Amino acid sequence: MPKESNKRIYYLDILRVIACLAIIMIHTSSRFVIKDFGSSNFYVGNFFDSIARIGVPIFIMISGSLMLDKNYKYTNKKLINHISKMIRFLIFWSILYSVIYNIFIPIFIKHEPLDIVKFIESIIDGHFHLWFIYMIIGLYLIVPLLRLWVKDENKKYVEYFIVISVILSFIMPEIILIGSYYNTLFEHINIALSNINLKYVEGYTTYFILGWYLNNYNIKNKKLLYILGIISIIITFGSTAILSISKETAIQMYDNLTINVFFQSIMIFVIIKDKYKNIEYTNKKIISNISKNSLGIYAIHPLIITIVNKILINVGLDIAIINIPICFILVFIISFIISYLASKIPLLKRVV
Repeated sequence: MPKESNKRIYYLDILRVIACLAIIMIHTSSRFVIKDFGSSNFYVGNFFDSIARIGVPIFIMISGSLMLDKNYKYTNKKLINHISKMIRFLIFWSILYSVIYNIFIPIFIKHEPLDIVKFIESIIDGHFHLWFIYMIIGLYLIVPLLRLWVKDENKKYVEYFIVISVILSFIMPEIILIGSYYNTLFEHINIALSNINLKYVEGYTTYFILGWYLNNYNIKNKKLLYILGIISIIITFGSTAILSISKETAIQMYDNLTINVFFQSIMIFVIIKDKYKNIEYTNKKIISNISKNSLGIYAIHPLIITIVNKILINVGLDIAIINIPICFILVFIISFIISYLASKIPLLKRVV
């Protein structure tokens, strides 16, 4: 950890564990929210998916709280090491998943010919969950620029950035998205908004900077924050259900850049920070081990979900209320064991 004391930060490790579990829950429940709209399976899947949408935002906020911290001993070499680690991770897992899904399964399971073009394309694209690594590399690249002004003495400017970003990246796009399903006027509003072209204050940079802000400052009106967080969870669940059922297609209000996911994520970050920030990190090996292996768990869990789900379906456990909890627990345990064992192997520990 990039504190001068070189000690792990307990509340951030707890948040990392929560984010890791949330990502697994999202990918465990997602298949139930893309079909059978209005069924019990859909509602159960929607519930679990809705409460777990904090995963990616919290991961980003953790990175921002550490890499933008004034005690972080920033050097070009350290930044290059961070980026090279992510690139190495991305290449390894993109190739591995491409080999599994474009060579092993087609040739040895389905007895199909090798499509070399598809194989190469899938390596470049990366498996669906590896988009996060591309994004985090992009954030790492602008760390030197952000550290120039994300400082205590510029608190008001940071707050201004967050406010502008929330309006342009979270509130307006969500209003336009929902409105466009009912009136074409919102499509024209979207064109006008895009012409403003304020890309600098849009996207995941907001969560990155917000992590630094929440780590260093306390939210004054926490009661209001908690109310907004709870309302946001209800909105995530309710709007997804209403839109998907009424339009008879998967319309999910789960995007990381929606205002509802934004407030859900802030609420959890603040709750964990307030409860655990002043607790010393002693004899908490379970949290520490899961946190240290979170990247490896993130890498391998989609493959484990595929395998576990196939087994559960074959034995008749395809009801969401049963399937999701069992699959979630098994996938987490198996993914953790694989990541932990891989971290003990000299070559593999560089990519987990």
